[in-house]
Amino acid sequence: MKIITNSPEETVKLGQKLGRHLKAGDVLGLIGELGSGKTTLVRGMASGLGVTGREAVASPSFVLIREYSGKVPLFHFDLYRLDKIKDIEYLGVDEYLFDKGVCVVEWAEKMKMLLPDYLEVDLALKGETKREIKFIAHNKRYEDFIARYLK
Repeated sequence: MKIITNSPEETVKLGQKLGRHLKAGDVLGLIGELGSGKTTLVRGMASGLGVTGREAVASPSFVLIREYSGKVPLFHFDLYRLDKIKDIEYLGVDEYLFDKGVCVVEWAEKMKMLLPDYLEVDLALKGETKREIKFIAHNKRYEDFIARYLK
């Protein structure tokens, strides 16, 4: 499934649509170069999950994992600064991936071998504000999710 957004606002709206339908235990792996809109999409997902005000989503590049409170917890990983799988494992990612929240992992390609079934989200720059966002299901739940909420 592929969706084109033409502005950051459209990317946020797409994230909000996703967030409204995510549930505890969902894992999304975001892949894309710097500036492709990963954090913008997560900001929308957080809004759709009911994260408000003070907890506005920011890139967690220096924190690595941020937790937000909404209708279910949102765990936002940013693995940009990590290169070794042992460093990622040291973060205790299993505690988050199998917890009662939604996990969204930026730079997910760095830990694909650690991810349970997940929804892959590939973001690509197609212009100054235009983004191509591909959704790839890695299990039946996410196939159904795409068919139900993104078509």
